[in-house]
Amino acid sequence: MMDEARIAQIRSLLLEAADAIDRANAIVSTLDSHDRAMLSSPLDEISSGLHFELLQKLYLRYPGLAEEGEGWNGVLM
Repeated sequence: MMDEARIAQIRSLLLEAADAIDRANAIVSTLDSHDRAMLSSPLDEISSGLHFELLQKLYLRYPGLAEEGEGWNGVLM
Protein backbone atom coordinates (compact mmCIF):
# COMPACT_ATOMS: atom_id res chain seq x y z
CA MET A 1 0.00 0.00 0.00
CA MET A 2 1.28 3.47 -0.87
CA ASP A 3 1.87 6.05 1.79
CA GLU A 4 -0.39 9.11 2.01
CA ALA A 5 2.25 11.54 0.73
CA ARG A 6 2.81 9.57 -2.46
CA ILE A 7 -0.89 9.11 -3.07
CA ALA A 8 -1.53 12.82 -2.57
CA GLN A 9 1.36 13.69 -4.88
CA ILE A 10 0.06 11.38 -7.61
CA ARG A 11 -3.42 12.88 -7.30
CA SER A 12 -2.04 16.40 -7.41
CA LEU A 13 -0.01 15.68 -10.54
CA LEU A 14 -2.97 14.01 -12.25
CA LEU A 15 -5.19 16.99 -11.46
CA GLU A 16 -2.50 19.34 -12.81
CA ALA A 17 -2.43 17.26 -15.98
CA ALA A 18 -6.23 17.47 -16.23
CA ASP A 19 -6.03 21.26 -15.91
CA ALA A 20 -3.35 21.41 -18.62
CA ILE A 21 -5.50 19.28 -20.93
CA ASP A 22 -8.46 21.60 -20.29
CA ARG A 23 -6.32 24.61 -21.18
CA ALA A 24 -5.09 22.87 -24.33
CA ASN A 25 -8.69 22.05 -25.28
CA ALA A 26 -9.63 25.71 -24.88
CA ILE A 27 -6.86 26.71 -27.28
CA VAL A 28 -7.68 23.91 -29.71
CA SER A 29 -11.29 25.08 -29.83
CA THR A 30 -10.06 28.37 -31.35
CA LEU A 31 -8.14 26.71 -34.20
CA ASP A 32 -9.37 26.25 -37.76
CA SER A 33 -11.55 23.23 -38.38
CA HIS A 34 -8.79 21.02 -39.82
CA ASP A 35 -6.40 21.53 -36.90
CA ARG A 36 -9.25 21.36 -34.39
CA ALA A 37 -10.41 18.02 -35.83
CA MET A 38 -6.85 16.67 -35.76
CA LEU A 39 -6.22 17.57 -32.10
CA SER A 40 -9.56 17.47 -30.29
CA SER A 41 -10.19 13.73 -30.52
CA PRO A 42 -6.79 12.69 -29.08
CA LEU A 43 -7.13 15.28 -26.31
CA ASP A 44 -10.59 13.95 -25.47
CA GLU A 45 -9.21 10.41 -25.30
CA ILE A 46 -6.42 11.49 -22.96
CA SER A 47 -8.84 13.42 -20.76
CA SER A 48 -11.26 10.51 -20.62
CA GLY A 49 -8.50 8.07 -19.69
CA LEU A 50 -7.22 10.41 -17.02
CA HIS A 51 -10.60 10.99 -15.41
CA PHE A 52 -12.36 7.68 -15.94
CA GLU A 53 -9.46 5.29 -15.60
CA LEU A 54 -6.56 6.74 -13.61
CA LEU A 55 -8.36 9.05 -11.19
CA GLN A 56 -11.37 6.75 -10.84
CA LYS A 57 -9.13 3.79 -9.95
CA LEU A 58 -7.19 5.93 -7.49
CA TYR A 59 -10.43 7.11 -5.82
CA LEU A 60 -11.85 3.59 -5.68
CA ARG A 61 -8.69 2.31 -4.00
CA TYR A 62 -8.42 5.33 -1.67
CA PRO A 63 -11.97 6.70 -1.20
CA GLY A 64 -10.96 9.49 1.19
CA LEU A 65 -8.77 10.98 -1.51
CA ALA A 66 -11.75 11.98 -3.67
CA GLU A 67 -12.90 14.43 -0.99
CA GLU A 68 -9.46 15.97 -0.42
CA GLY A 69 -10.55 19.32 -1.81
CA GLU A 70 -13.63 19.43 0.45
CA GLY A 71 -12.30 19.45 3.99
CA TRP A 72 -10.19 16.32 3.51
CA ASN A 73 -8.61 15.27 6.79
CA GLY A 74 -5.71 13.35 5.25
CA VAL A 75 -7.06 9.94 6.27
CA LEU A 76 -7.11 7.32 3.55
CA MET A 77 -9.09 4.15 3.88
